[in-house]
Amino acid sequence: MSSFFQWVMSVASANLKLFATAVGMCTIFWLIEIFRPSTTDIGIKGRLSNLARYALLLLGLALCTPLMVLANSLLPAVSLIDRIAPDWRSQGLLGGVLATLIYAVVWDFFQYWMHRLEHKLPVLWFFHRTHHSDAHMNSSTSLRQSLGGAMLGFFLTSIPAAIVCGGGMLPYLGSLILFSGWGYFNHANIRVPLGPLGVVLSGPQWHRIHHGVSPQYHNCNYAAFFPIYDLLFGTLRLPQKNEWVQTGIENDLSCTSTFKQVFLPWLNDRSTSKLADS
Repeated sequence: MSSFFQWVMSVASANLKLFATAVGMCTIFWLIEIFRPSTTDIGIKGRLSNLARYALLLLGLALCTPLMVLANSLLPAVSLIDRIAPDWRSQGLLGGVLATLIYAVVWDFFQYWMHRLEHKLPVLWFFHRTHHSDAHMNSSTSLRQSLGGAMLGFFLTSIPAAIVCGGGMLPYLGSLILFSGWGYFNHANIRVPLGPLGVVLSGPQWHRIHHGVSPQYHNCNYAAFFPIYDLLFGTLRLPQKNEWVQTGIENDLSCTSTFKQVFLPWLNDRSTSKLADS
């Protein structure tokens, strides 16, 4: 019993740290969004709503921890990269930067195809639409996910990336920048066009196109970090100058309940069902 209690306390402590980090990041980005918004800012209410969803998501993920630990334990002892080039790793700062870049490229490849499937297959879309149902996208939208969507990301993106790259490959700083910082930046309501760099790195204006409510913005810009995948696979749409689109889902039928959006995202507020092709 004591070991179980210790496990519960360790998971709770880790989730509290994650939530505190999320609050801090949303606060920092909100200050930037107030200073230079791309569209009208919704204020604190929308951000608190997304943080509430994130708190429930963390609770759900905590309950799924044994399943994720089991999945990680079944990973091969040697990654595909190490089998092909066992001496590729280098030490120091250069090695850390290289490991981060390689992991990001591999991870984003699997993320691209999973993300694209989420928009093509109705059964996956119902988990993903929680994320797209934010009509006022801002940095906190990155936290707005259903539990099913998060688990899909774990099994269809993180696990394949770990098979290729190996577990524990990504340095802490690289992980913080990629999976903590970049998501907030990507979804931020800030007027920061990247210009020509938009083909190399995703940014707020480029990713906002993906969240656009109008049909003309559908089926594009699926990558999380590197738009080159969209270029290679025919889904790239670069934003026009001063193009900051309205976000959300047209004729959105998804439930508005915070609890249902996290745990029962396939439910609708109305009896009729409509798949949003966004």
